[in-house]
Amino acid sequence: MYFTINFNIYAIFKEPNLFIMRTAIIVLCLFFCFTSCNDSTKNKKTESNSIQNDSIQYKDDIGTSAQDQPIQQNNSDTERDLDKKPTSEGNNEKSSNPISAGVYINTEHLADTNCNCYCIDVKLNATSDLCLTKDNLFIKGRFEQRGNNINIYYSGKSAGNTDSKIPWDDFETGTPIAVLSPTANGVKLDWKGFSIDGEIAIDYALYGKKTLEGTYKKK
Repeated sequence: MYFTINFNIYAIFKEPNLFIMRTAIIVLCLFFCFTSCNDSTKNKKTESNSIQNDSIQYKDDIGTSAQDQPIQQNNSDTERDLDKKPTSEGNNEKSSNPISAGVYINTEHLADTNCNCYCIDVKLNATSDLCLTKDNLFIKGRFEQRGNNINIYYSGKSAGNTDSKIPWDDFETGTPIAVLSPTANGVKLDWKGFSIDGEIAIDYALYGKKTLEGTYKKK
């Protein structure tokens, strides 16, 4: 069989009339060889690219997981901080409870057990007497809650005041004359003074300061 094929090919190449056929066979052989080489090269490139892509994907996965770890740790730290904050806020609330209604006595005049001049009767959204000078001047004070503090407003003079030189009707009733703030053991009164036309009445600023300003504890 091999001898027959070789003989036929040799006869074909020897015959002058078969020149075109010889040329066609040579071209076909070259074409098949070139096509085979190209397919082999493409297969190798495809395999190489696939390996490179797999390697890059693997590195990206490692990098991504490594980057995620600090974020999770930071989230844990943030959650711990949030857990601590309510405790701190709770302590602040305990140390600054709103002021409750009742009678308070000045801690520097604890001997005034009958509350002749050194007590304040806190009545929320109501009025009570405030002593400006002992056995002489008294006014009506109105108490209004403002957050944890209480503002005290002038609400008119009390009955029995004999001093007619003080312009009681000129004093503003919408500006606080004092502010009560909570303390660990009671309250603190900060005296502001009377106001006239939006300004502190300097001539009457000391009225109430000596008798009312200071710290108080509940009776």
